[in-house]
Parts: sequence; C-alpha cells; structure tokens
Amino acid sequence: MKPLSLIFIAALLFVGCQHDTKRSTPDTDQTIVPCSEALIAYAEQYPQAEPADLYKLVFQDLYGPGHLITDSASCAHYIEREVADMGTSALFPLFEYTLCDSNFVRVNLKLVKDGHLDVRQLTRAILCSADGLPTPHPKFVMRHSDAFKAAYDPHYRIVRRDIFEQQILPLLKGD
Repeated sequence: MKPLSLIFIAALLFVGCQHDTKRSTPDTDQTIVPCSEALIAYAEQYPQAEPADLYKLVFQDLYGPGHLITDSASCAHYIEREVADMGTSALFPLFEYTLCDSNFVRVNLKLVKDGHLDVRQLTRAILCSADGLPTPHPKFVMRHSDAFKAAYDPHYRIVRRDIFEQQILPLLKGD
C-alpha cells in the first residue's frame, strides 16, 4: 500500500469514520466492518487506488447519488450512453457495498449491458436513492483517479442499500 494512501486513510478515520462494531446486513452475506478495516481492505483490493479513490468511497457512503441526478430522462440517457461505450471488462465487481455504514451499493453497469438489469429499473432505484439526500458543494465531488480507471475500468451507479437489497438483488439471485 502506498504511504500517501495510509496517511489519507488515517485522516479519513480521524475525521468521521469512527465505527467499532461489526454486524451482518439482512438478506445478504455482507458484513459491515469498522471503517478502518474497510478502508484498508479497499486499498488492498484495489492496490492502484489513490487517495482520491478512497475519498470517493467515503463520499459515496455519505452522499450517495444525489449529486449526479437531474431527472429520470437524463439519468437513463447517461446510463445508456456509458453502457454503449463500455468494453467487456469484468475487472470491477458486479456490486459492492460502500464503506463504513454501507449505506449505498455500487451497481456495475455490466449488469445492464448483459441484460440482467433494465435501464428503467436501475434509473428508478437511483432516483429513489437520491430522494431527500443533501447535495454537496461541487468542489467536494471527485472522480476516480486515472490510475484507478486504467486498472479497474469502473462503470457503476450508486443505489441506496435497502433499495438495492429489495429491488435489484432479488433479480440477480434469480439468474
């Protein structure tokens, strides 16, 4: 792990991820771990991750998709466009829970590309996930680092955990 990443992990822990209990989520095998363990596991799973990528994970767990949504038509359009431009890479998991509280799930657009999930279903889940969320100032929104994009080719959307587990996960278990 890069020394700068370790410093960034320590800073994130100091600022706001002070969880020290483990618990299982309903209907999944996902275990929520203390934030320190989650950040370290993330950095180990994605060794090309840079501090911006760790920041993005924490940010997504706090703000979800609220900063990306304008309306259902544009949300669906951006998904369709990204899916059309995607390669066939399977480097990024089909879904993964965000950090600390695991409030949200990163849903890989490969599920749409391969026909396991409809654009309308995903759009509806994203819009429901964004409903009522605070909108952060744009200066705090970050993209994945170039190194992360080159190494893992991430194409996903953020969905609130309970919506994912109720509306999307059952569709995936049926396959």
